[in-house]
Amino acid sequence: MRKFTLVIVIMLAAFTLKAQLTLNGEYRPRIDFDHGNKTLQTTQNQMFSLMTSQRARLGVFYKAEKFNFGLQFQDVRAWGSTSQLVQGDGFYTTVHQAWGEVLFGENIKLKIGRQELVYDDSRILGNVNWAQQARSHDLALFKYEKKGAFKLHFGMAVNQVQTMPYATPKNYKSMQFIWFNKEFGNLKLSVLALNNGVDDVILNNPNPGSMTTYSQIIGMRPVYKMGKLSFAANLYYQMGKTKSTYNDKTDNKDYHKGISAYNFRLDVSYKVTDNLKATVGFEMLSGNSETDTTYEGSKTNNAFAPLYGTNHKFNGWMDYFYVGNHGNNVGLNDAYLMLDYKKGKFLAGGHFHYFMANADVKDVVNSTPTDIKSMSSGLGMELDTYVGYKYTKGVLFKAGVSGMFDTETLRVVKGNNAAFGASNWSAWVMMVMKPTFLNGK
Repeated sequence: MRKFTLVIVIMLAAFTLKAQLTLNGEYRPRIDFDHGNKTLQTTQNQMFSLMTSQRARLGVFYKAEKFNFGLQFQDVRAWGSTSQLVQGDGFYTTVHQAWGEVLFGENIKLKIGRQELVYDDSRILGNVNWAQQARSHDLALFKYEKKGAFKLHFGMAVNQVQTMPYATPKNYKSMQFIWFNKEFGNLKLSVLALNNGVDDVILNNPNPGSMTTYSQIIGMRPVYKMGKLSFAANLYYQMGKTKSTYNDKTDNKDYHKGISAYNFRLDVSYKVTDNLKATVGFEMLSGNSETDTTYEGSKTNNAFAPLYGTNHKFNGWMDYFYVGNHGNNVGLNDAYLMLDYKKGKFLAGGHFHYFMANADVKDVVNSTPTDIKSMSSGLGMELDTYVGYKYTKGVLFKAGVSGMFDTETLRVVKGNNAAFGASNWSAWVMMVMKPTFLNGK
């Protein structure tokens, strides 16, 4: 009865406040075929796995003269995870966004609550939209935006929930960032500085116990457009402290490792025709060398962590790198060529990647304690293909097939030497339906 009453109240408000209220939804089922996604298969004849998942959303967004309000419910589940006669299982419904925004004049806004953070190309801050659950943050976001001048955002989050001692924290303890964006003719420049604090426990230390470990990312993204040609780059440096520790040889105590890592990316895109775009690029994410056994080397973590970015978007859609994996590892160099075609209701494309380790990979077979050898840096090649069709406004059908052609070095990095000769591929079929029930704009 209460739920029915709530629906009636929302509908009455929608008809009463048409000019300010938007009511929209989303339904997105996807079938995933997995035969080597994220990790290598061990045998050629191993059966692929199949999973169907879905995301359903309902969003209410209200605009007034001096404030805005947003509320978005989300239900994510795998088919079959809920009993046909639900008796207490299958409660996957959450609030994906719930925020209020106050407008202080024409250029200044303060947005508080649970919200998505999407900046630039989503390398450091993104909403991870490919994942059915996606990502959102609890924070306060101050925005200064003056048309024709520049944009300045300052975000601040402090999580109230304390992590239990010796437990792995699910969220950062605190996070702050500043983002600046300005256009200079054909050049658009963004600058980002982010401070990230995570709860940690260190025992063998002069001051043992729970503490917050801080790391920082600072960098910029310039984008330059010149007719059909465009250039874009990412330049980020990561510093501070990591949760990993090293043992100090002077007092035999454990201390957090320092961080010295970088990310560099360069894209060159050319619009071959009105319908076809070609992009060639190269990305480097620094890593830790497996052949460096020096004491000084043990004190520093050189592996770049993209933190809260949409990592599925980068480095191949089979998610072998930085999608819940490949952290504190040998890093990655990624050379790629992407072709994307769009005409009318039809879209298609192919993305080719050649992967290399950024740091030395130890040859575990031929190395000895006194003679450590490194392997070839090549990790393999990946090909991602997709097709799509916009059936009507608000309805899109899309499908894709990917294949990974691995090397011996990748098998060592993944800890799966038995994977030689196995085929690694994945495929997916998805429908995206986005109805707009009411648009008061």
